[in-house]
Amino acid sequence: MFKKIVVAFITKQFENKSFLTGLDIAQKFEGSVTVIDCVYKKPSKFVFFETSGDKKSYAKTKEKISKNLEKFEKIANKKNIPIKTKVALTDSISDWIVDFVKEKKTDLLIIDHPHLSEFENDHYEFIIKSITDSVKVPILLLRS
Repeated sequence: MFKKIVVAFITKQFENKSFLTGLDIAQKFEGSVTVIDCVYKKPSKFVFFETSGDKKSYAKTKEKISKNLEKFEKIANKKNIPIKTKVALTDSISDWIVDFVKEKKTDLLIIDHPHLSEFENDHYEFIIKSITDSVKVPILLLRS
């Protein structure tokens, strides 16, 4: 039923609850998990192209996030569950997730939504609404 599970982190802070839930579901249905950490790309100094400084900054950000995602890979490997991790540096988190879910023919999307400040909460509620309106797969929204 749920063979391809995507766990998406859309905020700077995240909890393991969403990942562990996705892992349990994947184990039950003999599926695989893809963990995505979505981060807003800082606008480049020049509008029409990225400088080498911008590219270095993006690489540092990706490397830092990838190290955090390695712990998820270790946990999944111990349970013999296929896992992929991905860092998404993007201008639009909702568009990126919608495109990824459609392209990879995902069976279940799990979105981590920790408690946030009122401003951040409004922003991320908009992202979640955009995603839920655009994808045709079951979505599990987990509050930490």
